[in-house]
Amino acid sequence: MPEKLIEKRPAATDDAETNKSAKKQKKDSDTIPILRGRFKQRWLTKHSHLLKRSDDASGILVSCSVNAETRALGQVSTCLEHYITKLFPDHSSTWVRFEGKLDIDQIDFDDEEKAADQKDEDKAVNEKERKEKKFQAIDAACGGLVFYRFRVDVKPTEFVIKLMDHIKQLPDKEREQELGKLRHCARWIPLDYICPAITERIASCFERVKADYFDTKDETTEDTVAIITEIRNNIMIKKEEIIQTIAPLIPPKYKVNLKKPTYVIFVTVFKSACGITVLKDYYERKRYNLVAYCQ
Repeated sequence: MPEKLIEKRPAATDDAETNKSAKKQKKDSDTIPILRGRFKQRWLTKHSHLLKRSDDASGILVSCSVNAETRALGQVSTCLEHYITKLFPDHSSTWVRFEGKLDIDQIDFDDEEKAADQKDEDKAVNEKERKEKKFQAIDAACGGLVFYRFRVDVKPTEFVIKLMDHIKQLPDKEREQELGKLRHCARWIPLDYICPAITERIASCFERVKADYFDTKDETTEDTVAIITEIRNNIMIKKEEIIQTIAPLIPPKYKVNLKKPTYVIFVTVFKSACGITVLKDYYERKRYNLVAYCQ
């Protein structure tokens, strides 16, 4: 009996080493979950900060595979820092520290505000470095989404369109290299306007959109529009409510064309924030999927 037990021990040890090696390989291949843990606390600003002075908020919402958010976050950050200087050499910072309350009446964020203030005090040593950042990573509070807030005087729509056109016209080899650097990213949706995800605030926000993009004169036009909505991690608002809120505000001379519209009014809700933008050539640009458009 003792001899048999001694003979089995090496086999058990080998199995343990094999399992340990397999776990290590799996751990090395997996990305760090972005939805929880220290990574989220260290690198992402709270989602509710998007509602602070939301009239001035804008940014880019990038989709990726679920559980690949950390890799997409790094790729988007590198891309933004590189191309903002290359494509917009005359850009300047517009970020100013905000000390007020959140831009929303229905929800009380006092406790969260106190916690955020305490966090800011703890990071006072690194305050100067934070102010110099041109982009701010925000917790999108949804799997498969990465959001970067703009702190520069460049509209997200202008940046994304110029970025897509620039990469598309590169020589084949160079274009493949650039797309390889963004392999975890899919759609790049620029959000020029952000507001709380409440119908009344969406209506007032769209008035700003209409003033910037749509001619309110009575002259006829051949331009057409379509409304596209996406809702994630929010059960308080429905797509029908968004469409019923925005549709009556569109000047009547713009006809509806769902197949090939001139302009797409893109409305996306992620948790408590709502982003609105007007996208031209939406389907021609592969629904703003950068990799698919540039291949």
